[in-house]
This record gives sequence, C-alpha cells and structure tokens, in this order.
Amino acid sequence: MTMEVEAKFLVPDEETLERLCETGSLAGYAVSPGVERHDADTFLDTPDRRLLSAGFYFRRRETDGGVRLTLKQLVAPTDSLLRREEIEALVAADVPVVEWPDGELRSRVGQLTGGEPLEPMLTLAQVRVARVVRKGRREVAELSLDRVTASAADGDRGWLECEVEARGRGGDDDVAALAAALRDEWGLVPEGRAKFTRALELAGDEEDGVLMSAAERPIHEAQAAGTGARARRAQALLALDRGLSQVEAGRMAGLSDRRVRYWLARYRVEGTGIYDDEAVDPGTGAAGAAPAKEPGKRPDIFPTDTMTEAAVKTLKFHLAKMLEHEEGTRLGEDPEELHDMRVSTRRMRMALRVFADYLDPQVMRPVLKGLRRTGRTLGNVRDLDVFNEKTQVYLDGLPEEHAGDLEGLLAAWKAERDKQRDVLVAYLDGKRYRRFVECTQELLDGPVEALAPKSAVAVRPQRVAQVLPGVLYKDMAVVWAFEGQLGGLETPLPRFHALRKACKGLRYTLEFFEGVLGTGARPLIKRVKGLQDHLGDLQDAVVTSGVLRDYITWGTWRHEGHELPGPLEVIVAPDAARYLVARQEEMERLVLTFPDVWPTVAGNEFSRDLAAVIAEI
Repeated sequence: MTMEVEAKFLVPDEETLERLCETGSLAGYAVSPGVERHDADTFLDTPDRRLLSAGFYFRRRETDGGVRLTLKQLVAPTDSLLRREEIEALVAADVPVVEWPDGELRSRVGQLTGGEPLEPMLTLAQVRVARVVRKGRREVAELSLDRVTASAADGDRGWLECEVEARGRGGDDDVAALAAALRDEWGLVPEGRAKFTRALELAGDEEDGVLMSAAERPIHEAQAAGTGARARRAQALLALDRGLSQVEAGRMAGLSDRRVRYWLARYRVEGTGIYDDEAVDPGTGAAGAAPAKEPGKRPDIFPTDTMTEAAVKTLKFHLAKMLEHEEGTRLGEDPEELHDMRVSTRRMRMALRVFADYLDPQVMRPVLKGLRRTGRTLGNVRDLDVFNEKTQVYLDGLPEEHAGDLEGLLAAWKAERDKQRDVLVAYLDGKRYRRFVECTQELLDGPVEALAPKSAVAVRPQRVAQVLPGVLYKDMAVVWAFEGQLGGLETPLPRFHALRKACKGLRYTLEFFEGVLGTGARPLIKRVKGLQDHLGDLQDAVVTSGVLRDYITWGTWRHEGHELPGPLEVIVAPDAARYLVARQEEMERLVLTFPDVWPTVAGNEFSRDLAAVIAEI
C-alpha cells in the first residue's frame, strides 16, 4: 500500500493544455518534455456496489506490460491536496480475483467484496502527457495533462484535466508549491473529485445530475461557440452539465456564481428559450436578433415617479437582493454571499436616508431598526472575513522562512469568527429577523400612499425629475465639505472615515437613479467608487492595526473593559508586530497618496459631468 499525494485541476481549453504541455518550468521547478500515452480504464464493483459503499473504487487498466489493477480510496481534498490510500498489482491477464497473486490487493478486495464477483460499472479513456518535475537533480513530482473521455448513458463526455502527483523524493510541500502556481499563475480551477467520481456522475440519468438532454446539447454548444453574454451563459450551463460546481462553471465562463445560479434557475423553467425568443437551429447555430433580457441591475425608476414610489421600488429591489443571499449567508460556504447580503442592507438604509422627506418616519421605524440590527450582525462577521483576506495577502508576500507567521493570531481570529458566525446564524433563524422581513415585505407590498408622510407640509415637488437634482447636489456638497480638512499625516484618521461614508452616500444615490440619469452616470459612479475604495483600504488598515495592538498586548482578539493603554499582560509575538508595522506603513502610504485621488471627485471636471447628466433628466 502507498499513500498518493496529488493536486487536481480543471483545464479550461485546449490552448491552455497545449501551453502546459510546452512550458519548461513551473513554480521554479524544471519540467521535462512530455511522453504521451493512451489509457483505457474500466471501473468494476460488485452488483450491489460494495466497494463504493466502503469508500473505494477499483480500476482495471490495460498496459503494455499486462493489466494493472488499482484500488483507491475516495476522499475529499485537504489543503487543496488529495491524500489517499492506493494499492496496486500487475497481473498477466484479465483473471478473476481468486487467480490474482497473493498480496495486499487481493486480500483487501476480497475483504471489501465478501467474495462477490466484480462487474464493469463504467469505462473511461484518456490521452495523458506525463512530464517529470525536478528540483535541481531531484525528481519530485509528475505533471500529468489529460484529455479524458467518459462513456455516459447518452453518449461520450470529455474534459481536460491537470494533475500534480508527488514522485521520487517529492512530498507535500513540493505538490503544494506546484499547485499554487497552477492556481494563481495559470488560473486553473481546483478539482476535488477523482475521474471516477466525475465519470460516475456522467454515467447516470438526468435525475442523477445530467442537466440537459442529448437533443438540447447541440443548441447550447452552438451558443457557446459564439461571443458575448449568451455565449458565456451557454458555457456555464455546459460546464454544469459536465458536473462542475456553480463556482467552477462561473470561473470557466467568466460569470459570478450568482449569475450562474440565476441562469440555471431560468433554464430549468424556460429551457433553451433563455437564449432568445427563437430557439437556435442545432444544424446552423443561427439565432434570432433579440437577446434574452438580462435581469435588472437597478430599480426601474422613472422621472415621472413620485419620490415615494421610487422609494418603494428601491427598497423592494434591495430587499429581494438581501433575501437572495440569505441562504448562502446561513450556509457560510462563500464569504461573498454574506458580503452581498450586507451590501443590500446598507443600500436599504441609505435609501431610507435619500427618501427620508417622502416616507413617514413612524411607519418606517421598524424597518430601519431591523436593518440596523441585521447590518450590525452581518458586519461583525464580514469585518472578520475582510481581516482574513487582507492578512492572507500579506502572508502570501512573505518569504518562505516566515510561512508559519501569525498562527496564533489566526487561531484567535478563527475563534472569534466562529463565535460571531454562531450569533449570525442564530439571528437569521430567530423570530426578530423573520418579523423584520415580514413587516418590511408587508409595508412595501401595501399601498404606496400608506408610506408617505402624514403630517402637513408646505407644497413641494414630488416627482423624481423635480427632486433628484437637489438630492445629488446636496450629496456632492457633503463630500466637498471636506476640502481643506484633509492635510496629511496630521489629519485625524476618523475624518477620512467620515469622508468615506459621504462618498458612499453620493455613490448609492447615483446608483439608485442610474436608470433615470442615463449612461453618463456610470463614469461618475466609477470615480466615486475609486475614491471610496482608497478610503476603504485605509479604514481596513486602521481596524487591523487596532486588532494587532490588542493581540500584541493581551494575546486576545479584542480586549474588553480596559481604560488604560498600558499592557496588563505581555506576550511574545514578533510576527504580529511585523504585520502591524506593515499595516502602519500602508496607512502612511494611503494618507500620503490621498491628494492624488481626491481631485477625481472634488475637481471641476466631476462637477461639470454631474451637471451635464442632471441636465438630461
């Protein structure tokens, strides 16, 4: 028995595979010219699938030297590496188990199957280019580049795959370094499943995971061969049909996993109608001229809407976005789900500010209260996620001798995140959150006039076209009020944070009304976002410095209840101290370069462009 250590990746296209076949180095390792071979594999099990039930699969491979039999363990990757038990034997011909040579393979298979006969489950063929990887004179790994074909119920399916497996004197560190280069430098998507697992999924019927019928597949393939949004849509669906996850399919097609989920849901309802009003001819690939309508990226607000109507549209739009990401946030597998849910709550709160004069504050009070509570609970976890993301970027840039830095800090981070995640999930599953959602939905689904202010006020404009210019100029004035207040390193850091919030207000207002303002709004939004991102990086560095100060002083994530700045305990944490220095230097850089980005929003050009956009309302 041996322990196999490997990393597996999906290769997006033939061009990338060919480049991998030709490259002479990877992550500083030398890669030898490849040797091509053809493998034909048959996977066997008992009629009642005893091997599969026990977590193993059995492969029969024909080679020039005979028949190679391999028993492999089905395992999930850890740290992006697959480590699994593997037992092999070479037999002269295809013979029953009882005629195999005495040894571990015969004993283990007999034990797992109880002596039941083996029968073919599925077949798989591959053309493999195997390349030896060396570090100096030492052989450390084999880089395998595979064109794989699996026989499925309705025809053959193929995919491209890359494997790095430890060989000779290589080990986990070598495989991990090579895998990091394939992931980060080559942009390959990690694949945690064995070829057997993928082939097994493809060999089932539609209810077992195949997405599209054989008759429909040419329609998707014709669309995927084109360019633009419909091609990416088709590429994502074809990737899902091949067994990729939604995240993997999105990476292959250049879509976010949220967009993949959206088009998958649409496809299950509309079929190939998602591409056009007319189906594509499988023979010609021709399609109608009108593309399928993309879902709205903003509320459908019109210049003739009242501000109260616009408020309801905006709040309903972002409430739907919030609820769209609720389940993903609860699961906790993708940090972007939580991020997007939190952004939705922030935009709803900003909408309440923008439309405050046209909404009854008493009616909207429970909505505002629920948004504050929800945003705070989400933010406690999201801030920890941002800390980890920034810290990983820092760690990735360290030399190899500091690879283990910040282990204590990250252990404290994980404990805090686990605690806040528990609080978050309990809140999402609790009555207060559900009451907030139901109350908000009930108000927004009711008559619009019920949300308008009840107190008597002087006559004032009501239509978006009449009110919006004043709102935008007011938001811009709040940003411009910081002119001359941000002088350099002597500027109090909270002042930069206050400007960031003002930028966020201007940006969200522009985004709410982008449909009214027209195409000229997009460049303005990008400029405000650029300034906001600069200030956001500065605020992240400020928060991280505070966390590191507490950790260096007390050895904990946050120290509560202290009043004096002096340490109550002392710990030895030079790695955290070095990280603090790096964050302090980043803060200095961002403050000193602030004058370079400030004119992008505070200058006359922005003012003229905003005026031109407003004039088109």
